[in-house]
Amino acid sequence: MGDWEEVTTRKSTSRVYPLCTEFFCDVYFTPKKIVSLGMMLGRVAIALLIMLLGLKMEKDYMRSITNTIFIPIAVSELFTIYIEIAYYQDMFSQSPTQSKEFKASYIDWTTDFVKIINDYVSINTVVLLPLLLYCGRIATLPGDRINAFPTNMICLIMQIVPFFICILNYVATLNGAVVLKILAATSRIVTIICFVAIFIQIFISIAVVLRELPDEAATSVDMQIRDARSRLAWTLAYIIIPFLTMIPFVIEAIYYIFQLHPEPNSFGKIVQVICDILIVMVNFYRPTWMVVITMIFLPPYRRAVPLLFCCCSWCPKVNVEPLPRKENESSLMYRYADL
Repeated sequence: MGDWEEVTTRKSTSRVYPLCTEFFCDVYFTPKKIVSLGMMLGRVAIALLIMLLGLKMEKDYMRSITNTIFIPIAVSELFTIYIEIAYYQDMFSQSPTQSKEFKASYIDWTTDFVKIINDYVSINTVVLLPLLLYCGRIATLPGDRINAFPTNMICLIMQIVPFFICILNYVATLNGAVVLKILAATSRIVTIICFVAIFIQIFISIAVVLRELPDEAATSVDMQIRDARSRLAWTLAYIIIPFLTMIPFVIEAIYYIFQLHPEPNSFGKIVQVICDILIVMVNFYRPTWMVVITMIFLPPYRRAVPLLFCCCSWCPKVNVEPLPRKENESSLMYRYADL
């Protein structure tokens, strides 16, 4: 019996041990898996690209806010690489016992962590988007009304909100106490409030875009003030997709807050199932479409894309005009953007 336990290949009701014996395992590296790995690495790369572009930019409230949005997104995508490596390593387990111990140490807890970080990314994004529109509108004010605005510091302080909410949601899933369930509704309330705030700010920002800017804006050396109306218009275009993707989260929040439990096969149940599917899809594809719209709609990033390749030896002819700003004379709002 002892000799049988030492056999390296063992069968159970679900799998063979080990499934893989060499690095390039045919069982793991199937065509479908290779495509999936390519997409996963692509999502990680594009999430990191935004932060890399930020290094090529001047001080800008758009850079401060988008970096704050993309840092947790990048962490989330890097964690998916860890999960994939852990599942791959488990395929080399020599026995059911070894596999069970490995999963308990390195895999089983990842499901809860993914939920936490998805909550963090979602809440962090919806909290910062109103700030982006607000900063865009400040730039349209007369120069004497633009005060110091330490964007980085504000973004850092605002991280308290998603951190507190995602931990609270996790604790509520472990303990069914009524008080915790009520507190867990905080994330849904924040989502609804931010959705309404963005909706209102969109209409206010449209009105700002349609009106004339102060006279000094046209002659300002600071592009964030001189081009304030154009930048605000691009911000509105940038907000559209994230705003629309908030809709399933808002519907889910309404179901949760009012404890709606629709009957099977009813219209309400169909809406609930569709929203659950859309939430999963939004969490999965968020890095992809966020980086695309950031590089297309936000002016600083459009300028930073060619700057990204300026230092490459194979691209010596790229010449991007520097941002038309004077550091010492820029407005207080943007001079302190990196505080």
